[in-house]
Amino acid sequence: MNDATETFNTVYDATFRELMRYCLLKAPLEDAHDLLQNTYAQFYRALLKKGSSAIRDPKAYLFTALKHEIAAFYRFRAKRKEIPLEAIEDAADDLSVEDLSLDGAAVDALMRHMRDEPEATQRMFILYYGYGMKLGDIAREMGTTDSAVKSRLVRVRKKLRTTFGEESVQ
Repeated sequence: MNDATETFNTVYDATFRELMRYCLLKAPLEDAHDLLQNTYAQFYRALLKKGSSAIRDPKAYLFTALKHEIAAFYRFRAKRKEIPLEAIEDAADDLSVEDLSLDGAAVDALMRHMRDEPEATQRMFILYYGYGMKLGDIAREMGTTDSAVKSRLVRVRKKLRTTFGEESVQ
C-alpha cells in the first residue's frame, strides 16, 4: 500500500494543475473539484487493486478517467429533475428549531451563511439536514454521485465549523 500511496502522491503533484485547468474548462466551477476528486479516487483505487506498474501512463489514464467523469456528469445533469431552491427554502421555513437541534438565532445565522454557498451545495445541505434525505437519493435527484454530495457536505461543514465553532455543527 505504501508504494501505491507514494505513486499516487507523485502523480498527483505532477498532474493536478493541468487536470484542474482542463476540468475548469469543461465543467461548471462549482462541480470541478468534485469531478477531479472522483477521478483521483478512481486512480488511487486502481493503484491499490492493480499495482503501480499496471498503469503505464498515469497522466493519460487520469485524463481519460476525467473525460469519462465529465461525460457522466453531463449525462446525469441532463436527466436530473430540477427542484427549485425556492420550494426547498419555503418548506425549510416549516422545519422546527427542535428538528435542527439549534436555537432560532443559530438557524438564522446558519441560513445566512449558507446563502453564500453555490446553489447546488445549498440544496444538498437542506435536503440532507433539513429533510433527512440519504446521500444516494440526493445524488440521484441532483444528477451527481454520492461522493460528490458527500464532499460538498464535508466542505460546507468544515466552513461552518470555522465560522460557528465545533459545537454548533453536528
